[in-house]
Amino acid sequence: PAAGPATAAPAANASSPAGKLAVATPAAPPPFHRIVDRVAATVNGDVITLRDLQDRAGAEYQRAERLPAGPEREAAERAALRRAFDQMVSERLFHAQAVIYQVDVNDQQVNGAIEDIKKRNNFDDRMLDQALAEQGTDRAGFREQVRRDLESYRILDYKVRSRVKVTDEDMRIYYRTHPSEFGGEEELHVRHIFIPVAPDAPPDAVAAARAAGEAALQRLATGEPFARVAKEVSRGPGADEGGDLGWLRRGTIDPRLEEIAFTLKDGEVSKLVRSGPGFHLFEVDGRRLSGGRSFEAARDSIRERLSTQQTQSYRDQYVAELKRDAVIETDLPELKD
Repeated sequence: PAAGPATAAPAANASSPAGKLAVATPAAPPPFHRIVDRVAATVNGDVITLRDLQDRAGAEYQRAERLPAGPEREAAERAALRRAFDQMVSERLFHAQAVIYQVDVNDQQVNGAIEDIKKRNNFDDRMLDQALAEQGTDRAGFREQVRRDLESYRILDYKVRSRVKVTDEDMRIYYRTHPSEFGGEEELHVRHIFIPVAPDAPPDAVAAARAAGEAALQRLATGEPFARVAKEVSRGPGADEGGDLGWLRRGTIDPRLEEIAFTLKDGEVSKLVRSGPGFHLFEVDGRRLSGGRSFEAARDSIRERLSTQQTQSYRDQYVAELKRDAVIETDLPELKD
């Protein structure tokens, strides 16, 4: 389904089809640069005209037409027409599936969706009509777009949404890897093994320190707990506590070592690295956000975001399957690859 102007219907709850609907963008053509109507493409024999595409592209196509003649305007017009074409092809294919599966959208459902859009945007009837007029359409055209969108979402519910699975681990990974979205700063619980060697140490001393670090790394690779090896080997801070450095945030240790630590997964041990006065090994015990929303507080919004992402991915796959089985012919040069 096509996304329309945010002023009329911004995206809402992904689990609610009506919340995802948007005001259609067809717009009355300007009185200039208008080509005589012609067949632009066919989808399983169903004709899409150039006027259909221009109207569907709406304000985007009008903005392109107002550019000075030249390559920039041609590229903008082409992009607008191609986006409109992709939307219209998907709608035609979804409609064909709705006929097959006898999906019917009645007036009551359309009315309910429109009321939901008005509520989400704090629109009364006058404000809605004004927003539609700014896009060059009217209530009848808007109702038809809403009907098409509802029809498409009914098909998606039937064919796609049952495949959407968001696990607790999926949500926790997203929470850990997108700290800025939750208003906090990522912190790592780090353990550290330090083998000292002076920056100007002779080669034999450097080799001995490196060998000690490699031996510690080999012990860790065989499954020995990091804390046990750190107590025996490390000569750095926190060695008596198993190399525990506590919770670290960015900007608190050497930038090179910080970059290594923050790329590790939970439970992962770094490679041996020389920096400053010695060799270092790190293990990350856990992650958290400091000063932001907790995972529990963010759980519902994360689930919604991941569900929307999966739904979009499966939708794209489904549309690709429908396109593969359809007969789509393009006559308009702007639509050809």
